[in-house]
Amino acid sequence: MSTHSLLDHENFRKIYEQLRGVSLNPERHETQNAYEHCEQVRERVRELAARNKISLWETRFLENVALAHDIGKISGSSSPRASLKILRDLKLGDKQFLDMIKYHDINLPWYQAYLRGEAPSESDWRKLSRKVELKLLLIFMIADRVDCPGGWKNNQPLRWFLNEARCFNLYTLPILTQGNGS
Repeated sequence: MSTHSLLDHENFRKIYEQLRGVSLNPERHETQNAYEHCEQVRERVRELAARNKISLWETRFLENVALAHDIGKISGSSSPRASLKILRDLKLGDKQFLDMIKYHDINLPWYQAYLRGEAPSESDWRKLSRKVELKLLLIFMIADRVDCPGGWKNNQPLRWFLNEARCFNLYTLPILTQGNGS
């Protein structure tokens, strides 16, 4: 994925604007619509990238993930597969980018598996770390909870996921775990 914004792509920009009409569950989001959510996630990505001293390329990569991660919601589906379909139809994104979209919400199904006594194994974590750069995934997951009522620290699946990543010594972001939950 280049460092150019997805908003430079006219067809993507038109689809992205449609997110203004997509309402979000108020129990999970404080924003009015999916467009506002994506914009807030993009802004939070910038903040977290600066606090964690990641490169300009990685920051722009995550900004594009923020723009694209929920684009599939225009189809009525909250599944990352819907976003992937749109991006593939537009011929946007390389494997690294599409994998980040695909796995950006993996914390929820993995947490649900954990609750059923089927926690992901170290092998599962290693496979995930071969698909996506965990440092970037963790930053994005925290940014994606920007409009979560009570902040990202109130999101149990995310807190569990971050702790598991730390337990498996896969990656930690100490700057993200300091402060008031922002």
